[in-house]
Amino acid sequence: MSALVVVLRIVPLLAFAGSMLLSLSGHREGAKARPRQSGSDRAPLVANFAAFGLYVPSLLVFSGSSAGSAALLLASSGALLGLAGAAVVVRARAELGQAWSFVPRADQGTGLVTTGPYRRVRHPIYLGLLLFAMGKALAFGSWPAVMIVLSGIAPTFACRARAEERLLSRAFGDRYAAYRQRTRMMIPYPF
Repeated sequence: MSALVVVLRIVPLLAFAGSMLLSLSGHREGAKARPRQSGSDRAPLVANFAAFGLYVPSLLVFSGSSAGSAALLLASSGALLGLAGAAVVVRARAELGQAWSFVPRADQGTGLVTTGPYRRVRHPIYLGLLLFAMGKALAFGSWPAVMIVLSGIAPTFACRARAEERLLSRAFGDRYAAYRQRTRMMIPYPF
């Protein structure tokens, strides 16, 4: 049973990493030179990397036992959640096409993407990454990693989303305001 738990912990990571590497390699070919971003534009990105810098070691250092039915249940549910999150990220990234950028940018040339997962939420990539991170934290049985997702990663994604929305509002004006009115930020349905 512990071998199955290990597989459930690792396979979604490999699937996600492989799909992201493939999508990034295709993006580089069509990449254009971009103006440098100011330090305040990068602050949410730096905070996000810091949160992930704490998260990754917490998965390994504080992972739960891989033996027993509780470990199998956590690994199974975490793997499913992680795979669902990875699927959302990959689908949203594909929908963005050439409009995708690691550091936010928006202009009339890239256009405002409101199709695919962007019909429901304005930041499906962040939603997918949150689901993926929470899934992995559960799969590894790492309660410190769960806390880092909730108190570090989620708030930094919200901060990044707000910074992107300011940029998109400047670039697309009323069109973005109308889009914002009909979609939610990251969670598609109210609770």
